[in-house]
Amino acid sequence: MAINGVTDNPYSFLNGTNNSSSTEKERDPGKLQMEDFMSLMTTQLMNQDPLKPMESGDFLGQIASFSTVSGISELQDSFASFAKAMQSDQALHGSSLVGRSVLIPSSIGVMAADTPMRGQINVAEPVSNLELKVYSETGELVRTIPMGAAAGYTNFEWDGLNDDGDALPEGVYQFMATGMVNGQNTAFPTAVIAKVDSVLVGSGSQGLTINLAGIGSVPFSEVQEII
Repeated sequence: MAINGVTDNPYSFLNGTNNSSSTEKERDPGKLQMEDFMSLMTTQLMNQDPLKPMESGDFLGQIASFSTVSGISELQDSFASFAKAMQSDQALHGSSLVGRSVLIPSSIGVMAADTPMRGQINVAEPVSNLELKVYSETGELVRTIPMGAAAGYTNFEWDGLNDDGDALPEGVYQFMATGMVNGQNTAFPTAVIAKVDSVLVGSGSQGLTINLAGIGSVPFSEVQEII
């Protein structure tokens, strides 16, 4: 019943219903929407104790709490969409790496007959007698390459010959760079150029993984240079 145009329910404007013919958007039946929340709030107001009515501050606080939870949920959905987009972007970039070479931290490398083994030494302390020693897979020293004075990032190259000038078979070899620092024989970090055989796009925090010929799988984050 209405009195002077006023309905029985003074809070009817809160329930969001109207007589328009607009199509209702698809919604998740298991998810509390804003209109559901407002309907619950309306019911709460209609059935409250008249002697202890809800304070306006409490009412606004509930609305603010719902808005915060709703906002966090929407933010999580946005991050999930962003993560999927990033994964697709990784897959696209990863496919372009196959067949190319990268520089990665390593003490092993692959020597091919038509391609010398190349890499880089991080000479943190300047030395006058830097040496690169190459070992076979069994640990046998096959070549010592004197490199003289060096400092900073220093490139190296091995032609696949042993100390007698004989060509060694293709395969995986180990190497170590050393030099005298303050009277101490010191080893320096090394990196090698390796060919990318394939790429694996992981999920979550795994990210992109590249499979390198003769070396194996390494995270893409370890790549220092794409050649």
